[in-house]
Amino acid sequence: MDPATTQAVAKAAEESAKTAGKGLEIVHDTGGYLRGDLVGVAGGAWLHEIHARLRDKLRRRTEQILRERDVQDVIELSPNMAVALIAGAQEEGREELMELWARLLANAMDPNLNSVRQSFIEAVKNMDPVDAIVLRHIHEKNIVFIQRGSASVEQKTNQRTGVEDISITIGRPSDEVEVSFRHLRDIGFFDGEYYPNVLQREFMRACYPEVKTA
Repeated sequence: MDPATTQAVAKAAEESAKTAGKGLEIVHDTGGYLRGDLVGVAGGAWLHEIHARLRDKLRRRTEQILRERDVQDVIELSPNMAVALIAGAQEEGREELMELWARLLANAMDPNLNSVRQSFIEAVKNMDPVDAIVLRHIHEKNIVFIQRGSASVEQKTNQRTGVEDISITIGRPSDEVEVSFRHLRDIGFFDGEYYPNVLQREFMRACYPEVKTA
């Protein structure tokens, strides 16, 4: 661990202890992670400023999610989890993926959830924005199987759909959607062609616990 990160971790533990019991204030303070430079000044002042803006964006969205869930008190983040989540988020300016980082951070701080795994963090690091869109669609529709092409009306009533159907619904080219499914399968979220598996389901529950599926 580099000196800058070590210092940030130490500050996190101290500041988190100070803010225990202060509700959502811990999101702002989270041990100073969201104020300090997690990775130092490598890349110059421009990169430093971009990281600071993205951390602030993460903080604001995380606070909003926790307010929407009516979380009154939050739990103290472990330094390891805080570093992993915030380091990932400060490298990602694309909205669809920043949303996942904020949702995972909110989960990690919510005493009613706190179900974030390291594998979830690694998964988001490897995603493209359309992957996040595809995953949310699958989760919200509680789809259990995706085939190539289009699914019949009967298949759709049994929680099955096709790549072409999803392409039309989310407004993305079918080839792009197919690439996402192959990528997400490589990440570990689908078995075969294409069955959402338990890792995919647990990941989406961690990100979108408010979405109730059948």
